[in-house]
Amino acid sequence: MKSLYSSIAIEDGISRTKLARQTHLSKTTVSTLVDELIDLNFISDEGVSYSDNVGRKPNCLKSRSGQYYVIVLRWIEHTAEAHVVDITGFTAYSTKLHLKQGESYISLSQSCVYNDILKQFPSRHILGICIVVSAMIDAAHNEIYSTTLSLGAGRSGNLIHDLYTAFPNYPVALLEDTACYAYAEKIYARIRQDNFAFINFGRGIGATIFIDGKMLGKASGSVTQFGHYTVDPHGPLCACGNHGCLESMFSESQLKISFEELGAAAQHGDSAAIHTLQRMAKYLALALSNLICIVNPELIILGGKGQYLGDLFLEEVKCSLKDVGFRRMVDCSDIRYSTLRSDACLNGAMKYFFDTYYSFLEPHLPAFYIG
Repeated sequence: MKSLYSSIAIEDGISRTKLARQTHLSKTTVSTLVDELIDLNFISDEGVSYSDNVGRKPNCLKSRSGQYYVIVLRWIEHTAEAHVVDITGFTAYSTKLHLKQGESYISLSQSCVYNDILKQFPSRHILGICIVVSAMIDAAHNEIYSTTLSLGAGRSGNLIHDLYTAFPNYPVALLEDTACYAYAEKIYARIRQDNFAFINFGRGIGATIFIDGKMLGKASGSVTQFGHYTVDPHGPLCACGNHGCLESMFSESQLKISFEELGAAAQHGDSAAIHTLQRMAKYLALALSNLICIVNPELIILGGKGQYLGDLFLEEVKCSLKDVGFRRMVDCSDIRYSTLRSDACLNGAMKYFFDTYYSFLEPHLPAFYIG
């Protein structure tokens, strides 16, 4: 059912016959499962579709909006955002609360859900809750680390332990933000390459890698730490304790200027801005060259605030890679900016939760997932 629904959601207006061909299921099985999806209000039969084919015209199946949602709670510095994301891919509602003295991200999130969202959306229409953080999440030790947020230890002394009981009536997934962006790229930008990397530029620099079409290490962010790859052993001291990490060399806080302002200045010919971009490109190329040698991605996508650095930066990265990278592999790795909107993380979190954890057999079974 999930496979059928995903095919219908991606290709809105598909027929039962085409579904059977795509999923390699019998027409009878497809018809039975489609009828069940219609009864559950996940999809609708729009009737006979337009077709140039001779003979009987197939009926058109489409995903239904306004029926089911995933709540995406995004924690950023001193703020908890709450978004109600329709499973068809649009945000139906958003709110933002700022941390006050004595409040925690968990209590603020609970207030968003119980005092606001659930008064507007029936609980039976909420499939689950995603909590998205910029951090590495260690499922084995129930620990969140290497984060740009001031999360605190939680009421019990362990933040993840507190999350287990924060939303007792719903399946809850704790996810890393870069992984959510990367999954959005895979699904909504329809990435065809099985091996690709997504580099996220935010307050820090994160990376998510797909190998053979699967996300490496799930959506916990605990397998890769691209931002703390050392590109200059004699560089400035990083918050992690090392010197010359990628983040410490050209994060916005280190540059004292936003990527958007820097990119705009370079575009207008500012020599200092151009020099800064060239220096940043060399550092990034050094890190990427090692990534390419290790996993040989066919595609590298630069996302987040990195897109604001503009075409000059992208071309400098490509040129620098030819100087430091293993040429045969570098020439086989395409590098480009993300084509998705800045809020793609929300859709990525929703879709990852639905594809990975939602179950048609046990739709509202409370559970807690990491990554």
